[in-house]
Amino acid sequence: MDRHSAYSDLLLRHRSRVWRLCWLYSGGDWERCRDLVQEVSVELWQHFGRLRPNARLYEERAWVTLYTRRTLNHIYRKQSPIYQPLTPEITDNLANPENCEANIAAELVASLPEPDKSIVRMRLEGYSAVEIANLTGLSRDAVYQRLHRTIQRLRSQHEHEQK
Repeated sequence: MDRHSAYSDLLLRHRSRVWRLCWLYSGGDWERCRDLVQEVSVELWQHFGRLRPNARLYEERAWVTLYTRRTLNHIYRKQSPIYQPLTPEITDNLANPENCEANIAAELVASLPEPDKSIVRMRLEGYSAVEIANLTGLSRDAVYQRLHRTIQRLRSQHEHEQK
């Protein structure tokens, strides 16, 4: 089997893992997810020679996961935050005391790293931990753990900002 065929077979076996991780990092943006899958695919191709030729399925899965996460983390570290200019509508909305709690929560969630931000958004949209686990490729316990740690981080950050 030539290198191209072996690589194509590898991607077919592990495509759902790559798509789930890219979906998680894209924050649910379909177009962004497709772009991320393409970038990850190129990176996997470039490093394909590092995978043992007779690797077992679990070794392949670990290798694909490692390079997918490395690529996605690298992409998100390169990006600078996007700031929205203050418009009169936003200023009026911020001045409204009824929206104050929602604004604080939105700012805190926006400050999270991308994987945690996506998990919190999915939870706020009503997804269960099991559904989030299925979408992200994490275990249910890992989702619970990330949510717990994120909530603790947000609480301490909010308390620190109020002092």
